[in-house]
Amino acid sequence: MSHKARLFLIFTSITAMAFSNHTAAFADDDSEGFQLIEKGSGLTLHKEMFMLPITYSNLYNGIRSEVVFQLSAKHQLFRTPVYFAYTQISFWQAYDENNSAPFRETNYNPEIFYRSNRLPFYGGNCGGDIGFEHESNGQKVPVSRSWNLLYACPYYYHSKFLVYLKFRYRLPENSKKFEGSSLGDDNPDITDFLGYNDFHLFYKIFSNHMIHLLVRGNIHAGKGFALLNYSIPIPTGKTSYINIRISNGYGENLVDYNKSLTRIGVGMMFTR
Repeated sequence: MSHKARLFLIFTSITAMAFSNHTAAFADDDSEGFQLIEKGSGLTLHKEMFMLPITYSNLYNGIRSEVVFQLSAKHQLFRTPVYFAYTQISFWQAYDENNSAPFRETNYNPEIFYRSNRLPFYGGNCGGDIGFEHESNGQKVPVSRSWNLLYACPYYYHSKFLVYLKFRYRLPENSKKFEGSSLGDDNPDITDFLGYNDFHLFYKIFSNHMIHLLVRGNIHAGKGFALLNYSIPIPTGKTSYINIRISNGYGENLVDYNKSLTRIGVGMMFTR
């Protein structure tokens, strides 16, 4: 089986398993339909899952235009408030047949976190996550990228919106002893571009349309990143959405963390 077939099989399998637990999880949950903060036993949804067959980027266009897709799920450990989660986003140059349609970049993001109880607060509810995550692209030097993070994520939600903040601390790594070494920090300046915190806003408008705004960056270094996801329910599909995704700035993925990149994509969102 080819690596592309394996990735597709993983994507469809995790999507199916997540859907099978989705309804039951929300039955015992009060997260107002925001899956990022959802609680539930077994395998449940985590971050958004989408497939963008059409994207335009200022750096990757023409036959190098990319298909972008993401899968994400989490699992509660032993009925405790501790969860293991996994997210993967891939950038696939599917239209570049002359070069065998390569996967240019895939970022792998396992994490483990503790999810607190929620408390009523100003007409809504607040809570938080504390965790550890690793993110890497699984490549060899010179395009290897990775970092390890501790994070704290307070959040507040109401029936129409969710504000989710992420404060992170990068665990230090040893410097490389020589250029080209496989040992040591592959990206020592990554926080100059991605900063130390993320701001997420999810907002429901009209008839169950949803806007997801992500802003992050390093004010002192003058680097930043902004992303807007706009999802529109498909009338004939209970869990299918038209997705418009627009992003600009540094850190769309690990290999491009120090490149300013603009991307516009249209496709399907399966969970949000």
